[in-house]
Amino acid sequence: MNLQELVGKIAADKNSKKLGKIIKIEKIQDQKTKIWKEKILVLVHNILRKDVVILVDSEKLLIAEATYALFDLEKEDFEQEVRETRALMRLYKD
Repeated sequence: MNLQELVGKIAADKNSKKLGKIIKIEKIQDQKTKIWKEKILVLVHNILRKDVVILVDSEKLLIAEATYALFDLEKEDFEQEVRETRALMRLYKD
C-alpha cells in the first residue's frame, strides 16, 4: 500500500481507540543510524489546548481501512508522548 493514501485518515491504536488524524508522510533521517525512514505525522487535537503533531514510525502500521489506520501502539503510550511533546512546547515557547 502506498503510504500517501493514509493522509486524511484517522489514526487508531490496536484496540481501535482514536489517536488523531494523519496529516502528512515525511522521510526523516534517524539521529543515531543516519538512515532515512518514513514517518507518519499524526495531528492530535484537544479542545482548549494547542494542537500537537506526533511522529509515528510507518513500520508500526497494522491495517489501513476505509477511514481508519490501525497502528501497533497503546493509547496510554501515545498519550504519554503527547504530554512530553506539550511539555517541550511550553519549555521552548519563546
